[in-house]
Amino acid sequence: MKCPGCEGEAFVYATRDVSLNTGNPDDVVHDVKGDHCIRCGAVIMNAGTAEQYPEKAEALENAGVPIK
Repeated sequence: MKCPGCEGEAFVYATRDVSLNTGNPDDVVHDVKGDHCIRCGAVIMNAGTAEQYPEKAEALENAGVPIK
């Protein structure tokens, strides 16, 4: 498996907080489960997590956080 962000091949399966691309380091989606790229931090999620991630990101956006 190759990372979609950097084409790295080293991953660790974990639950981590993932920063959003908003310019504010405090804007994160907490408890994202998946294969996290060791090189760039991109995450490949399973189906269950992939369904939850947009909901968490949308909650931040509804709170006024501009998500790019």
